[in-house]
Amino acid sequence: MSNEFDTEILGDKGYIKVNGDLDSEPSGEALRQAFNVLFDKGQRTIVLDLSGVQIINSYGIGKVLTCYKRLKSENGVLMVKPLQGFVKETFELLMLDKLLPTDE
Repeated sequence: MSNEFDTEILGDKGYIKVNGDLDSEPSGEALRQAFNVLFDKGQRTIVLDLSGVQIINSYGIGKVLTCYKRLKSENGVLMVKPLQGFVKETFELLMLDKLLPTDE
């Protein structure tokens, strides 16, 4: 598994394409690094594309929430692309779907 996630800026949004599962320290660190790349470039609206994620556990959820809190403190927004499968069920169960808006 690659421990780097692609980032890009389109318009006023930064995007992080998460490829692989968010269930370990290396994947969490890759998310943090990708987030920091966009955040340090001044992006305050960041979209997580979790379509390539099949498994997310408490470690991955914790990293997502860390990114959310950092953006929130700067009046930013963390969004997710439409979720599917286990990741969608997990977000709904934890009511994260109410916290993180969807980028259509």
